[in-house]
Amino acid sequence: MYKVALIGKPNAGKSTLFNTLLKKRQAITTNIPGTTRDWNEEAASFDGSQFILADTAGIELKVPKGDELKEKAYKKIRQNLSTADLFIFVADRETGITEEDRKIIKEVRKYGKDILLVVNKIDSPRNKPSLAEFHKLGLGEPLGVSAEHKRGIENLLNEIQKRIPSPVIPSEAEESLINRERNGFLHSSLLDVSRNNKEIKVSILGRPNAGKSSFLNKLINEEKFIVSDIPGTTRDVNSTYLDHEGQVIKFLDTAGLRRRGKIGKMPGKGKEGLIEKFSADRVRKTLEESDIALLVLDPTEPITSQDLHVAGYIKDAYKGIIVVVNKWDLAKEEKLAHGYDTVEKFSRLAQHKLDFLPYAPIIFVSSLTGKNVSKVLDLILEIKKRREQKIPTSDLNSLLNESMARKKPQSVDKHQVNIKYATQTGVNPPEFIFFANYPQKVHFSYRRFLENRIREKWGFTGTPIRIIFKSKSKP
Repeated sequence: MYKVALIGKPNAGKSTLFNTLLKKRQAITTNIPGTTRDWNEEAASFDGSQFILADTAGIELKVPKGDELKEKAYKKIRQNLSTADLFIFVADRETGITEEDRKIIKEVRKYGKDILLVVNKIDSPRNKPSLAEFHKLGLGEPLGVSAEHKRGIENLLNEIQKRIPSPVIPSEAEESLINRERNGFLHSSLLDVSRNNKEIKVSILGRPNAGKSSFLNKLINEEKFIVSDIPGTTRDVNSTYLDHEGQVIKFLDTAGLRRRGKIGKMPGKGKEGLIEKFSADRVRKTLEESDIALLVLDPTEPITSQDLHVAGYIKDAYKGIIVVVNKWDLAKEEKLAHGYDTVEKFSRLAQHKLDFLPYAPIIFVSSLTGKNVSKVLDLILEIKKRREQKIPTSDLNSLLNESMARKKPQSVDKHQVNIKYATQTGVNPPEFIFFANYPQKVHFSYRRFLENRIREKWGFTGTPIRIIFKSKSKP
């Protein structure tokens, strides 16, 4: 798919423009230069045309020596820029043309891509005369917009649409060849999302430094996102698309979640703390929008309270879940100081600590060697299938009758609870309603009994199910 990248110096308003073009708050925006560190992709559409829109870190030509994160951001942005078809250079009306703008334009011309000049912060008609200055950049007619006030956005979308070539859908043979060349992975630049099934949104969660970004890089078979041992490297939710066996998966790499009481409290780093608060809010909103969550654990420490905290978020949101134990290559290298250094031992620990998620599959992977990483994709498709599974009402009631014969609900206050009828009322997550004479008196242990019977019969791997008791007679 045609890819459009927003570029420019730090704090020019790229992330605000990114959100405005997508018509939703997708990227964190602050007036702190350097808030965006990574590459963030989203599918966008306008008047029947589709394209991938990428928000980028501000291009800094002089990276301070010893600043590991900025050095890595500098390297990554150059790797990713080579994949774009169109650059939108975002200039800032308030600062005017700077030497930094000139140097960035000189740098990106080397890629040989089309460049569209946009001047941001044209907030009112009286600002339009200032556009004349930007002709000096040599990028043609500047297009004035106000990302904050949504002025000039339709004109910008029209300019993007003019540059998008007519879609060419590859044949099955061509698509098969692409898949083979990519070791089974088909990336968004080669993919028309619209021709596939509805995308699965998969968020990647965990505590800081669990290896989420390195795991995602290995999943997509591309070094796209910044990886560092410095906790908090990922600030925003970084997204990318993947096609696995004909199903589009949208991965959302999130910032590491610390304990609630610690979020935003970073001694001597007020600005970083503010960004962390925004990041935590974005993580929770991203989870709400997701279908499945990958809980990434770092086995160098036995499962911590932070891990349980994140797992609780996933459970409460009724999302599908896979527990991904990353960095398992360290076990073979005997670098795990605790005693849970085999798959069997760590699995028992995880099942004990995460006993409130008994349906969650556990998989051991290595982002370094790639071991078992591709199996996560198969699990995602399996969980999607289970979350969309619809049980016929007749089969569900047959199971209910068998369960009632095997074990009746406990009597409460001399009232015998009787469950008369059941039906499935929802999917993703699966939801079941059981109609009873005294629904409020059904003990939680019987609810668990019925859930276990449903899982024994139909699986529902990796997904919670909702069971609701109501007072209503069978129709």
